[in-house]
Amino acid sequence: MLVYIYIPQELLQLLLFPKELLSIPNYKYFVGFIWCLLVTEGRKTTRNIYRYCFFYKKHIASWERFLSKNQWDCMAIMEQLLHKLLELFPKNFMIHGSLLVAYDTTLIAKNSKKIPGIQKWNNHSGNADKGKYIVGHHWGALGIVGSFLSNRFLCFPLIFRLISGRLNPSQWMSDAEGIATSMNCWDNAHAALFQFIDWASKHPVRVVADAYFSNKSFIQPLLSGKNPIHVITKLKSNAIGYLDPEKPQIKKQGRPRKRGQKVKILTLFKTEPIQLISVRLYGETRTVEVVVKDLWVLGLDRKVRIVVTKVGSNVTALISTDISLTPAAIIEIYGARFSIETAIRDMKQHLGLGDYQHQSLLPTFRFIHLAAVAYSVGKMALLKHPNSSWLQAQDYQGDTPWTSELSFKKLRICLRRFSLGKLVLPETALDQGTDKNISVKDAILTIAS
Repeated sequence: MLVYIYIPQELLQLLLFPKELLSIPNYKYFVGFIWCLLVTEGRKTTRNIYRYCFFYKKHIASWERFLSKNQWDCMAIMEQLLHKLLELFPKNFMIHGSLLVAYDTTLIAKNSKKIPGIQKWNNHSGNADKGKYIVGHHWGALGIVGSFLSNRFLCFPLIFRLISGRLNPSQWMSDAEGIATSMNCWDNAHAALFQFIDWASKHPVRVVADAYFSNKSFIQPLLSGKNPIHVITKLKSNAIGYLDPEKPQIKKQGRPRKRGQKVKILTLFKTEPIQLISVRLYGETRTVEVVVKDLWVLGLDRKVRIVVTKVGSNVTALISTDISLTPAAIIEIYGARFSIETAIRDMKQHLGLGDYQHQSLLPTFRFIHLAAVAYSVGKMALLKHPNSSWLQAQDYQGDTPWTSELSFKKLRICLRRFSLGKLVLPETALDQGTDKNISVKDAILTIAS
């Protein structure tokens, strides 16, 4: 137990969910890895994890073997994390009667060509300093979205999959007859979604994604199963739709028409009646002008609900394959999509999402998901135990080191303060078994560096 006295009990309770899936040594590595990701600043490389985890001092080779060779199932841990989230916040993740997952992609730049999967990608970030292209990994990320703190949406990333841009990628899928075909980026997204559906088999699921995914290749396979996965996304500015075909008064030869008059989606604001609706968006209640119409779009096998909104001079079209949703619910759900972008940004800035330096895919895959676990555990601690004594910090004059109640910087500073307090106070029982532990002086210098 001496290993864990430097970690608050509330955080230890949250870290118990994968204990049955890991051996005792692996569980100690797991706890130490998550603690270091939350506490340390700077790069979160394996070498730095080894340096900072003073209470479980193992050789750096042992930490590398934990990621690359030790036997443990990363996806089983993420499944247990999902069940833990649903157990702690059963009502927060039901958004308009279903679980809501967000899907997005992110680029992580890498300099070394020795890392498998490195490719050249177009830079869509809009940051001119990064250049036109980025050399690195392209990850597909899926996370579950919940509503917290007065309808503030938070996303908890659960599944990351490496996307290959090659014409003949090294990823394959097999049908029921055993015929293997190469996967494209849409199959990659479907695999993550179907994995989540398998984990949350008792709950209906909807998925929200940005305009890049508003195409038949992504949406139709999700609707074709026994339990369709409904999609909410944004249409591109040049999107067109079709009305129902008019029935001719006199029957003519040939096949009946499947589509009616062609309509430019964004022009519906000029031709259809406008409604004023109240929407809860980004934590505020707003009144929005909308046009609502059910049309045939994107070559799908069913009609979808289209909501065209106008904010100032900006006209945007959203679609939902679930036509039972109200326009306000569709707008609110699409607004929740941005929570996954915020989560990915926080993981890059605070948890070292892009700091892996491994020359094989297994440790890279495990590192990415451990960063996702650290993100979820940190947010759960801030949401579930905001009044804990170790999370109470005095508000000094001048600029404070955090700006919100869910700040990872606040969590890091409070965890550092708790650990240092345990190191210097006599009740930490460091006087027992001193020869088995690092000295107080060296430990303080290590954690403070």
